Amino acid sequence: MTTPRILTEFRDLIVSGLEGALAGTSLLHPVLRYHVGLEDETGARRENLGKLLRPSLVLFTATELGADPRRALPAAVGIELIHNFSLIHDDIQDGDRLRRGRPTVWSLHGIAQGINAGDLMAAIAIREALSAGPQITAALVSATIEMIEGQGLDLSFETREATVDEYMEMIDKKTGALIRGSFTLGGLVAGAEAETLRRLSELGTALGRAFQIRDDILGIWGNGEVTGKPLGSDIRRRKKSLPVVVGLSRAGGADRTILVETYQKEGLTDADVTAVVTVLERLGAKEIAERMVKEHLGRAEEILAALPFPHKEKMTELIDYLARREK
Repeated sequence: MTTPRILTEFRDLIVSGLEGALAGTSLLHPVLRYHVGLEDETGARRENLGKLLRPSLVLFTATELGADPRRALPAAVGIELIHNFSLIHDDIQDGDRLRRGRPTVWSLHGIAQGINAGDLMAAIAIREALSAGPQITAALVSATIEMIEGQGLDLSFETREATVDEYMEMIDKKTGALIRGSFTLGGLVAGAEAETLRRLSELGTALGRAFQIRDDILGIWGNGEVTGKPLGSDIRRRKKSLPVVVGLSRAGGADRTILVETYQKEGLTDADVTAVVTVLERLGAKEIAERMVKEHLGRAEEILAALPFPHKEKMTELIDYLARREK
């Protein structure tokens, strides 16, 4: 699957910006460089940075609206560091020991230092944004607040059932806030008018929904050789992702009993995971989730058509990539 140009053309600039932002020599700075993927556990240079979606969107948007991408770099680095701060803390909250095939920060350094590392990452992100001005900083802080609120909602679903509407509200914050914020930051750097900023925010909401729902599908039905996770990995973690929320909303009788009782267990067997996957497929949860991805990506294409981007085909490539990505 070809990587869209948006995720490649600014990569070197983003990496350079991250190196500069995380160049400190304190006890925790090497931990941060390890987490974002600039170094390995020994401090040796290694690049394992993931897609860099959010900073790429900042730089693409700013460039399309007429700004020099270097002017937008502090904003791009800031939002990538906020994203990584959230991942460090998410791994602690979820008890995850691996991220992108490597040990997580807390599993290497302990929970207390993991919390410190995440806090430092967030502080450095704000410092980067401040160098771009108060308007950029305010927008980044607003997106961060929404993202944290979304994480709180997500955790609350572990102890209660959520409706589909509640789930969409959660991902609009937890996932959508930083994607929406990426477009907004790029627009602000370029001095975009209010109507353009509104459309950029709507585009971010649509892409954020599609991105997270696709992620939810992969978390249950993804190819383990590609995702690096076993079939039904989100079920093993008793995560109430969209297919499970849909399943619970549609299930009755024996199907509902299987879903509810399985998600109340402490540890799940392969047979438990298989039983849940079978119920979700019988209830059409996968097809509903896939249809929702298409709907939100279709909405993104409608919004894109109204934006003053001279290279809309690059965003169309990204939309197609998000629809078909396997990891």
